[in-house]
Amino acid sequence: MNKNSREAVIGEVEQDISMFAAFKVFGFGRIWTSILSGNSVRFSLLVVAGWEAYKISHSAFWSSIIAFCILIPVAVVGPVAGTVADRINKASQMAIGQSVAMLSAFSAALFLYFGHLNLPLLVVTTAGVGVGNAIQNPAWSSLTPAVIGVSRMVNGGAMIRIAQQGSEFLGPAVATPLLVSFGPIPVYVLCGICYGFAAILSVGLRDHVPHIASTQRGIYNPLKEALIYVSTKQRLVGALLILVGLHCGLTMAYTGILPKLAQTNLKGSSGIYGMLMTFVGIGAILGAAMVIIFARWLDLKFMILLSGIVSGLSLLLLGISKTVPLALLGAVLVGASQSAFMALYLALLQGTAAPEFRGRVAAFSNILIGSTMSSFALLWGALTSLLSVTWVIAVPGIVFVVSLGIMLFATPWLKPPSMTKVHVLTPTNP
Repeated sequence: MNKNSREAVIGEVEQDISMFAAFKVFGFGRIWTSILSGNSVRFSLLVVAGWEAYKISHSAFWSSIIAFCILIPVAVVGPVAGTVADRINKASQMAIGQSVAMLSAFSAALFLYFGHLNLPLLVVTTAGVGVGNAIQNPAWSSLTPAVIGVSRMVNGGAMIRIAQQGSEFLGPAVATPLLVSFGPIPVYVLCGICYGFAAILSVGLRDHVPHIASTQRGIYNPLKEALIYVSTKQRLVGALLILVGLHCGLTMAYTGILPKLAQTNLKGSSGIYGMLMTFVGIGAILGAAMVIIFARWLDLKFMILLSGIVSGLSLLLLGISKTVPLALLGAVLVGASQSAFMALYLALLQGTAAPEFRGRVAAFSNILIGSTMSSFALLWGALTSLLSVTWVIAVPGIVFVVSLGIMLFATPWLKPPSMTKVHVLTPTNP
């Protein structure tokens, strides 16, 4: 096998470490821009829908329900979407998902305009956005390595995190002043426009997507085949899936209780809440950039473990913060560590999985991410009525660090061979 081919495994391939390696390949720029546009909207919706739910109900539980509605559809739609992504044109599937999310955002704007957006309708329209995201996510995850090749997956994964989690900055940065100055309707309209733009970009990719023939039919048999693959043939993929489930449930399901943190610990309102989300996004951009830089010297498994430790400890800092500057520092560290962790996770997961399984592996990943984040978002929201929001944010971060240590002993496939790596592909190499 040619180790620089798209079929190689990431551990067998020297990585192209030039700063914009993934953008050398035609099509990645469209994927990147589509993800940036669509994901910025998702975090804008978290701001506007989360605040509307909190304003109507005066309860952090309902703002957590909003996070639940965006995330839980991957557990229902994900298996079908992942199987379909291994069969049809992945760019077309991206466009379909983005169109569903666009219609949901425009529907929320119309309900608000006519004064009918109550809590049930807010839940339904938010869930519609979640369904659209669930349709498109396996498609772009499995499309990326097919387009850019495994030798650029670390760079591609980091660049996607800049677009994806970095949109945690762009979305709230745009949505917050619109929400404060003009109300929620312009935010929803802007979200619909951005989803439409993302769908147009995805449609333009259809002729540049490699096709991989699938011999399996139905839903059950392909999923069973993929489960056997990750549990017996490629155990690093299975270990990574367990790890990301723990990470997302314990460290990334906190967004629904940020409004209460802003109000109780920091004595602020929607402006402080939006600032926290914005600074998480700034950190996400920095974290992804650090992956690109340090991938020149550090082992990928060592980097993902280090970022996981920082991800847990930074939540402790955010939770105990009583002043806005300290909370914003904690938000930056949370965003940076989580972004780095997820960029490395995406590179290792899709760079290790065989091409014919990438859509279903992406679906398994999205199911774990969505189900754990949505379930734990509900749990954390409910716990804020019983416990201080400080500890509801801080304690799960500590638990994740402990869990990470246990994982190292239980799954030897995750253990890094060393802290540093020796061989890299320099930008001047062919």
